[in-house]
Amino acid sequence: MRYIASREEMQRIDAYSIQEIGIPGMVLMEKAAMSMEEEIISRFDNNTSFLIVTEKGNNGGDGLALGRLLMGKGYQVRIYEIGGVSSASESYMAQRKILDHLGISVEDHLPEEEFDVIIDAVFGVGLTREVAGIQKEVLEELNRRDSFRIAVDLPSGVDAGTGQILGMAFMADLTITFGLEKLGLLLYPGAACCGEVAVKDIGFPQKAVEKISPAVYTFEPSDLERIPARKPWSNKGTYGKVLMVAGTKNMAGAACLAGEAAYRSGSGLIRLFSCEENRVILQNLLPEAILTTYRDEEDALSGLREAISWASVIGFGPGLGTGPLTERMLGILLSEGNVPLVIDADGINVLARLRAEKSPIWEEFMNYEHGIILTPHLMEMSRLCGKPVEEIQGSLIDTAGNLSDKGHVVVLKDVRTIVSDGSATSYLNTSGNHGMSVGGSGDVLTGLICGLLAGGADLAEAARLGVYCHGLAGDHAAEKTGYHALLARDIIAGISEVLP
Repeated sequence: MRYIASREEMQRIDAYSIQEIGIPGMVLMEKAAMSMEEEIISRFDNNTSFLIVTEKGNNGGDGLALGRLLMGKGYQVRIYEIGGVSSASESYMAQRKILDHLGISVEDHLPEEEFDVIIDAVFGVGLTREVAGIQKEVLEELNRRDSFRIAVDLPSGVDAGTGQILGMAFMADLTITFGLEKLGLLLYPGAACCGEVAVKDIGFPQKAVEKISPAVYTFEPSDLERIPARKPWSNKGTYGKVLMVAGTKNMAGAACLAGEAAYRSGSGLIRLFSCEENRVILQNLLPEAILTTYRDEEDALSGLREAISWASVIGFGPGLGTGPLTERMLGILLSEGNVPLVIDADGINVLARLRAEKSPIWEEFMNYEHGIILTPHLMEMSRLCGKPVEEIQGSLIDTAGNLSDKGHVVVLKDVRTIVSDGSATSYLNTSGNHGMSVGGSGDVLTGLICGLLAGGADLAEAARLGVYCHGLAGDHAAEKTGYHALLARDIIAGISEVLP
C-alpha cells in the first residue's frame, strides 16, 4: 500500500519535516535537485542542451539548484526566470545568491533558441488559481516547442489535489515528483499532462507521512497477500456460494462473464439465475455453474426467494434490464436477503429511478444491514446522485464518499476507480488500462468482487482487491492481445495470472 497526497497534505508533510522535525528546507531542496540530476543523467548525455524555466517560489528554487548541478556535470544549461510574481520565497532567493556567487546568470527574457530539453519549474503543487498573464504566455510557448519536456514535481497548471486543469497546463513527457505521488498526477485530465512519472525520495521522514496520514492510498503487488488464503483441508462449500442474478433475454453474456469471473476469483459454487431463453447458452458457456431459470414473473419471484436462502453472496444487475421485473426482484433481495449484495449496472439504474420516485424500496436499500457494494460507472452515478457527469469527474473522491456515508461501499468506476466505505480514507486504483474500456468489463468486475467476498474478504476489502485485481488482469491481458483487441473474456483469462 502506498499513500497518495493532496496539495494540502503534501504541504503539511513538508512543513512538519521542516518545522517539527527540523530538517532545513534547503536540505530538502538540494536533495530534490540531486534526485532530478540523477534521473536526467541516466537519460541524457552531456551534449544535451537544457532550458530551465522558473518562477520565484520553491518550485523555481528546485529548478535553480538543478541548473547549477547540471552545469557542474558539463551540460549546456540556460535558466529563465519569468518574474511575473511580485515576491520571491526565501529558499528561491538563497538559490539565486548561490548562482550569483558562482557567476551563473538567470535570464529575464525567454530565449528564442531551440533546446533539446525544457524543464518546467514554474508553479509546482502550490497553485490554486488559473494560469494567466505572462506565465500563461510562456507555458503556451514552451508547449509549442519541439523539445523533450520535464516537469518539476507537477506540471504547472495542474491542480495537485483534483487533477483539474487551471486554465492551461504544461504538457510534460516526464514528471519528476518528490516524496509521494500527488492526486493531480493520477486523476484526469491532469494525469494526461504528466507523461511518465518518476517518484523520488528526498528525505521526508516516515514519521511526517504517518503524522499527516494522507486520506487516499493505492495498492501495490505486495497487497495481493491480502487475499484470503485457501485452506489445504477444504471443499467447495468452504469458499462460499455466489448467486448471480443476471441476464435478461439476449443478454446471456453478462451473466456468463460475471459468473465465470466469480469462479475464477475463488468462489466454490456459482448459481446463475437468469431467464429461460438463456439456458442453452449458459449451459454451454459455463457448465460448472448451477443454473436456475424462470419463464415469467411469478416463476422468477418464487425461484428467487428459494435461491436467496442458498446463497452466501448475491450479485445483482448485469444485463437484467430496467423493467418492472428487475425492480420487483431487487425489492425481494432488499427485504428478504440476509447476505452481502453487489449491485451493478441495471440494478443501479433501477435504484436511481426508485430514489427519484421516493419508493419504499429505496428506504430498504438505505437500511439494508447485511452489506451492499455498489459499482456504478459515471453515468450510472449521475443518475443515482442527480449530479452531472462533468461535476462528478471533478470530484470523484468526494462523490463516492458522500454516497458511501449512507452505510454502503461505493466503487465509482472511471479511469481511476475510487472505492469508498464511508471512512476517512479512500482507495484510488492505479492498475488497468484503456483497452479495458469494452463491453462486459464491468460484469467481470462484479463477478470478481463477488468471488472475493465468498472467499472470505470483508465488504470493503473485497471491493478494493476486486478493483485492483481486475485492473492487473486487464494489464496481463493487454500484454497478449494489445489494447485494441482486448475483450472482457481476456480479462477473465488474466485473473489466473494475478491471483495466487
